[in-house]
This record gives sequence, C-alpha cells and structure tokens, in this order.
Amino acid sequence: MDQLTHNQTAQDEPSAQTLPTICADCGAPLSGPFCSQCGEHVIDRPSLTLWHFLNHNLLHELSHIDGKVLHTFRCLLFRPGFLSMEYFAGHRRNYINPVRLLLTCLVILAILPTPGAMRLNVQRLQLNLLPPGPPTTSTVEETVKTLDIFGILTRFMEREAARKDLKSEAAVEKFDHELKTYATALSFCNVVLLAGFLFLLYHKRRPLFVEHLVFSLHVASFVILFSLVPKPLFSTIFKIAHGRALQGMILGTVFFLLLMEMIYLSKALLRFYYPETGHIVRWWSAPAWITRLAVIAIFIANSVFITVTYAAGAAIALWRV
Repeated sequence: MDQLTHNQTAQDEPSAQTLPTICADCGAPLSGPFCSQCGEHVIDRPSLTLWHFLNHNLLHELSHIDGKVLHTFRCLLFRPGFLSMEYFAGHRRNYINPVRLLLTCLVILAILPTPGAMRLNVQRLQLNLLPPGPPTTSTVEETVKTLDIFGILTRFMEREAARKDLKSEAAVEKFDHELKTYATALSFCNVVLLAGFLFLLYHKRRPLFVEHLVFSLHVASFVILFSLVPKPLFSTIFKIAHGRALQGMILGTVFFLLLMEMIYLSKALLRFYYPETGHIVRWWSAPAWITRLAVIAIFIANSVFITVTYAAGAAIALWRV
C-alpha cells in the first residue's frame, strides 16, 4: 500500500523529477529555476506554451529593450560622461553596453537617409570629432583635389588615369564606394586614438586603458547621434535665407554645432576624470583649464587623423578602381 501511494505521488508531481539538475548551458549544478553561474533559465513545460511566449518573451522583451534604449539615449545626449561613470560604478543592467551602443548608433546612421555632417574646413583640414563620411563630388578629380593636402594624390591620380578611365560613370561610382568603405572604416579608428590620447593625459586619474576606451565609445556614440542634427537645420536655413544671409547663417550654424560638441566633451571630461569636484567646476580652476586644452587638442588631433585617413582612403580607392 505504501509503495502504491509513493508511486501515485511521483506520477502526480512529474515536474519535480523532470527538472534538470545541471545547467544545460555551462554545466553548473542547479538549485533553482536559474543558474547561479551564467543566469540561464531552466526550460520547463509551462514556459513552452504559446501564451507564455507571447506574454513573457515577446511583450516583456520588447518593452524592456525599448525602455533600455531610450533611457540610454537620454543619458547619452543630456548627461555628458554619466554613462561612463555608471559603467565603472557597476551600474550596467539599465544601460546598453558601450560597444552595442556604438553599433546601434551606426545602424541608425545607416538607416536614415543622407545625414548632415558637422564639418568645418580650415583650408583642407576638416575640423570635427567624428564625421559620418568623406566628401565626394561628381568627378574623381574634384574629390581628389578636395582631399589632396600634400599634393601626393594628384600625382598618383595622374598615373592611374594613364592606364584606366577615371571619368566614366562606373569608375566614379566605384571610386565613391571604395572611398566610403575604406575611409569611413578607418576613421572610426579614432575611437582607439582618442582612448590612447586620454590615457596619456589622464592615466594618473584613470590608470586602466579600458576606462578611456569606454569613455571614447560613449563620446563617439554621442557624435554620431548629434551628426543627425545639421540636416534639418540646414534644410530650414536654405528655405528662409538667400545670398550672403544664407552663407552667414550656415557658417554660424556650423560654429554653433561645433561649439555644442566642444561643450559636451568638456562637461563629459570633467564629470568622468574629476568626479570629486561634483557637477560644479569653477571656470578659472586648474581642472577647467586642463579640460579646455584637452578639448582643443582632441579636436585638432582627430581632425588631422580624419583628414589623413580620407587621403589614404582616396589613394586606396584610386588603386581599386
């Protein structure tokens, strides 16, 4: 009789005996519905129903991702340096990973049509933190002249033109494609360049290189999102102004946008590298002056790097046409 009762109880509670005892993902022993090592959730029969999938997996995950993305973007745009501080304070669950954030911004940049570039040309030096792409014109020759700061590209183009047709529509299209592919990819190396520069400047305050790299990823993400601002502004300006007024408003808008970038970078540097000062730093204090000089140096270094990168990209594109 006791044996029969025991068998009946076992049949009434199959879930207790069918639950796995080790994690299927990492092999660690289980003591509940979640693995203590990797966090994997144990799959049981109720979790395989259609209602559970729609109610928990689909709706929950969509709302969670949407809220996480929006919260991260709000902090990125309106709280300079905050995400980097949170990352190294161990508060990471509520924000997108820095690498994923940069990739998300790149996807947004690729989806939206022809975003504007916050770029100020000083002679042939393009002053910017991270322009979305190199300049292109209707002909290969015009583009090369725009990017040829040392006179090397023109001579190289003349040699290439002697053995291939660089004026055909197919050649121009391939040149533009190759230039954007190589130069844009190379230009994002300035994330590492920025991290290296910040490491040299602030290694006594932040001794780990990864700290500067995460900060650079957040700055690059901000610049990419902020690069979406000029297009609607310039479209409005072209509708309301003409002649000299148009030129003046365009120049003023470019200076204003670059100033906003510099102010953002300055505030981010102060928050991340001088957290002990809080949110208020006297404009005449040593941290404030060091930060201003750092911002100017970063803009110049990145601008030189980007200009040289575009020239190298144009040389590769000429060779590949």
